[in-house]
Amino acid sequence: MCGDLEPEDRIESDLYQRFRVHSQAMLEQPSAGGEMNRYLDGLFKDLLQRCVADADRVVDQNGYRTMAMQSLVLARLAGFLAGQVALNEDPMRKVMEAVMLGYGEAEAPPERDHHGHDHDGHAHDHDHDHDGHHH
Repeated sequence: MCGDLEPEDRIESDLYQRFRVHSQAMLEQPSAGGEMNRYLDGLFKDLLQRCVADADRVVDQNGYRTMAMQSLVLARLAGFLAGQVALNEDPMRKVMEAVMLGYGEAEAPPERDHHGHDHDGHAHDHDHDHDGHHH
């Protein structure tokens, strides 16, 4: 029918809308304490905001496809940066843990009062001060 979306287009559109809702929730979360943590949360938010803005204004009007490809570019950048880190710091494991953390965050319903990573399981990789001790 004229004006109807094909099933694949509808799925992509729904997934892209889900991405936008999750992204907005992530952008609204407060930053963690500590100078480095605030920097890292700010960098994450800056990159996410750029990805959303770029996907929203793509020339071919397919934000979903742009978002899907952005994940590959950012994974490449993560690999490049990790490749500069001393091997005794196990950079590949840390990158994979961060990728899995982000993947899990994408599956979870958006939370507007949490800053994007697990404190109970301590799955995050950067330092946070909890009652006087660091993780």
